[in-house]
Amino acid sequence: MITLTSVYTHRGAVLTLYDLLLERTPEQSISHKKMPTMEEHNKFFRSKPYLAWYLVQSDGVNVGTVYLTAAREIGIFIFARHQGQGYGEAAVRAIMEKHPGDGRFIANINPANDPSHNLFEKLGFKMIQHTYAR
Repeated sequence: MITLTSVYTHRGAVLTLYDLLLERTPEQSISHKKMPTMEEHNKFFRSKPYLAWYLVQSDGVNVGTVYLTAAREIGIFIFARHQGQGYGEAAVRAIMEKHPGDGRFIANINPANDPSHNLFEKLGFKMIQHTYAR
């Protein structure tokens, strides 16, 4: 069982989110070319960039994060030590239930991130495009 707690109401969330970034591998990242400094991370955090942003918790322990953008894009990252335990699937289901909107959701996933591809396909998501950047 998981709970979603707003990152803006949880003391210490900014540090937990930074620790998650430190764990992210190149094949898990879609938006970072290099690790931001703590100052850059704080600035991003304070900008409130997402429609909803939560810590994923199990029995009061932070196991990861999930967010939803205004464009209905879901982003998720679970600490490596908690991966493979069903937290990712539970978090995606929970954020979709909490923010049903029109029922349409998107997940932008690095092409090399097979675990995320598998998770979202298991949840009924279908690939709709390949995007290229330079």
